Parts: sequence; C-alpha cells; structure tokens
Amino acid sequence: MKVQPFEALYDDNSLMHRASREEFLTYVDHLGESGLVSRSELLAKRHFPHLAALTDELERQNPQMTQRLRERIVKLRAGEAQVVITGQQTGIFGGPLYAIYKLLTCLKVAQQAETTLERPVVPVFWLATEDHDFDEINHVYVPTADFQPRKLALAPQETVARSVSRLAFDRSALLDLLHETFQAMPETEHTRSLFDRLQKLVQESASYGAFFSRLMGELVDYDILFFDADAPAVRELEIPFFERLIQENAELRRALSEGIEQTKDLPDTFLNEEAAHLFLDDHGRQLLYPTVDGFETKQGKQFTELELIALLYASPERFSNSVVTRPLMQDYLFPTLAYIGGPGELAYWTRLRPLFHHLDWTMPVLVPRMGGLLVRHSDEKRLAKLHVSFEEAIKSGVPIPVYSEEKMTGRMHTAAMLKDSFVTEFHTLEHHLLRTSSKSEKIKKQLEQSLASLLAEDRRQFDRQTRQYKETAYHVLPDGAPQERIHSVLPWLNHHGFDFVQNLRQAYEAGTSEQLKIFL
Repeated sequence: MKVQPFEALYDDNSLMHRASREEFLTYVDHLGESGLVSRSELLAKRHFPHLAALTDELERQNPQMTQRLRERIVKLRAGEAQVVITGQQTGIFGGPLYAIYKLLTCLKVAQQAETTLERPVVPVFWLATEDHDFDEINHVYVPTADFQPRKLALAPQETVARSVSRLAFDRSALLDLLHETFQAMPETEHTRSLFDRLQKLVQESASYGAFFSRLMGELVDYDILFFDADAPAVRELEIPFFERLIQENAELRRALSEGIEQTKDLPDTFLNEEAAHLFLDDHGRQLLYPTVDGFETKQGKQFTELELIALLYASPERFSNSVVTRPLMQDYLFPTLAYIGGPGELAYWTRLRPLFHHLDWTMPVLVPRMGGLLVRHSDEKRLAKLHVSFEEAIKSGVPIPVYSEEKMTGRMHTAAMLKDSFVTEFHTLEHHLLRTSSKSEKIKKQLEQSLASLLAEDRRQFDRQTRQYKETAYHVLPDGAPQERIHSVLPWLNHHGFDFVQNLRQAYEAGTSEQLKIFL
C-alpha cells in the first residue's frame, strides 16, 4: 500500500481544507496544536464528577479493549486523561468508507495529542444509536452488471420511529443480506474467511450498534473505545445536563439563532430553530417543541417544564439528544479535546459556538477527518490510457467512449467496395459460363456475413473495453458521488484481506497529509 497527498479530493473552499487554516478561528475557539494545548488546559480546570461511573460503563461496553486502553481508562477515571471523539450512525457492515476514515483519524489525532500534551489521551467512537432514521443505516451498495450502484437494504420491522438501539435486531434478514452482498462480489482467496467472520459477528451480536462496534473494533484490533449513549446507565448520568437543557432551552435556542447568523458565509446546514432539540420516547421518538407553558410533541402532547423534569428523573431512558444538543452532551460527559468530523459536521458544529459559550465552555478543537481515494492498479492503468488524471476524474468523472458504427463502416469501406466489384465480376463470369447465379449469390452472402462479423467483433471489443472504463468509474466516482460515500469496506476486505484497515492505518499514520490517494 502506498499513499500520496491528494488535495483534489475536496474543493479548495471546502471546510475539509479551510478548517486547518488561520481563517477558521473566526468560527471556532481553538485551532491546531496551540489550540489543543489551550483546550487541554481549560479541561483540566473543569470538574467531571461522573467520571468513575462513566468509565465503569465504558469498561462494560468494551470488554475486548486493548491493554493500552485499559491503562488509559484508569487515568480517565482519575481525571488525568482526556479524549478525542468521533462518531457515526451504525451502518450495517460498517457503513460508508468515511466511517472507517473517521475512526482512523480519531486514532491518529489521539496519538498525536498524547505526544503533544504529554498526558494520556483516549480515542472514543460515539455510536449514534439514539438516531431513529433506520434508512440511514440499513443498506449497502453493490455494483450492477453495468457498474451502477445497486442498493441492498433491510426492511424495517416496525413503522414506529424508534432509536436504532431499540429496534429489534433482525439477525435472519441481516444474514440473508450478507449472502446477497457476497454474491455481488468476485470470489477471492479471502472471501470464505471474511464471510465466515462476518456471519459469526452477526450471530454473536444483539443489536445493530453491537454489530457495528464488533466489526469496526476487529478491524483495528479493538484499539478504540465504542460508546453507546443510549444505554440506561448513560441516561442516568445525563440527567443533570438534560435538566439544564430543559430549563435553559429558550437561551440555548437564542444562542443557536445567533450561531446561524454568525456563520452565514459557511456552507448551509439546516438546523431547526423552532425545535427544543430534545427527543422524548412517547410511542416512538418524538421531537419536542417549545410552547408558552412548556413543551409539546408534534402530536400535540404537552408538558410543563416541571412535568418534563419530573419525567426525566423518573424515566431518563425516554430522553435523547438532537444533532444540536448531542455535541453539548458529549462535552458534558467527556473531557473532550477534539472532535473528528466530515464537511457537513464541521459546518453545523461552527453554528453551535454560542451554545458552548452560554454554558461557560469553549468548543473542542474541530479536526477534519481523513479523506481518501482507494486506487486499484487496473484503474490507474485505464485512466492513463484515457490520458485522464485522478484530479480530472474526481472533478468530471471517467469519460466513457461512445461507439461509432460509422467509424468502423468507414474503415471497412474499401473492403466493401472490393466485395461489390468481386461479386459483380464473378456474377458476370458465372452467368456467361454456366448461365446461373447461385455461386455468386452464395459468395456474396458469405462475404457480407464476414464483413458483418468483423463489425460485430469490433463492437464486442469496444464493449469489453467500455465495461472496463465503467468499472473504473464505479470505483473512482460511483454514479458521480465520492467513493467514500458509496463504497463500504467489504469489497476492499474481500480483495485485500481482513488486515486491510490496519495496513491503511499504518500508511496513514506514517504520513502528514489528511487527504490521500491510496494505491493498492
């Protein structure tokens, strides 16, 4: 595996580039290595009274963690360690490739921060199991025969919108989907062992979050902590902060509007300014909205502030965060040095700055995740044959040649003329000598068939070559979308073995670039 910097992966104006520049300080509190130091100093002054209970839960949720992490958990319990966090929805089979890139960035930044700060730093992957959009996690893409992305998906077992962690784990359907996915991939020396390993993980898991964390954990030898916030013990720890989110909801909503106003020149991300940004489980996960007297669901069920707080203390498991309050809850639970995010996340996090300030906190350092383009040797050769660079392919796609029958017919023009002359001359001779035309008709038919077979073979050869270019287009820019948003890790594990992600980790950590071309 060889990696090279690849700045063309994102537009130069993308936050994936801008978030590392001095100009980004307009939107955040800390930037770069100096920002990491200042953030760490501020965290050291904050009090996290729940750390002992939190680390108990981390140990319960991560029984297979490495010894290295166990030692750092002890330091976190004592308030000596800090954390670097990333997070993602728990897509089946690991979700899109960028989830892998988030995980690898989190590991790398935690290691770098530990060296910079000379204090233990723990990498944490926040499982977004409280999300209720099953369509976000229930699918994987495989190529069609013509190399278009084909979506294979699990059907939801119920129509009520529930947190993913509370959905029944359809093991049988997931195993069927696993079979279907592997049928769409070529068999390699790794296929059988990979299939058996995934099948075992499905059978041993009890939820979509558990399956996700087991798979991702095995890919990096469990060298990162996975955190499921929708666990009952975690909800108990979150009660004091949920109470504050309820009591200060009006101020937080005003702060959100302020943050949106301050970042109008950044890419747009819709954040609902009307909602209370808290969810309540009430016959499904319901978003709360503020009213004159308290809060209500879209169905019109109303609660006074006191009623909602009383419900919180009685049943904290019924409460969960929105995309706006989850970063705040994360900062409440963990001494968070940095958050690793993609372009959309970086955009909406900047809008939360006034909310952090309202709570008398600063924002964690925002770090763009690694971006990658996995390049097969065959794709490299094909693009070279087309005289197309990877930069051009990412921007404009892989050009697919269009067959021209006229061009081939033109090349065959001389042969066709000779055929006509020969048949005419032969027919004249045959008629003169034999008073027949059967032989000339037969020769004419044979020659026409020969010319037609040449044309058909030319078309077959063109289609074979075009199919190769379509295959390269699917790998580089599937259906015009970034590779990292469509591909899962499965086809790459199938081709390169289960050590593929660890090898990628080593190559990534050995370099300094965050946007990479990865040659395989």
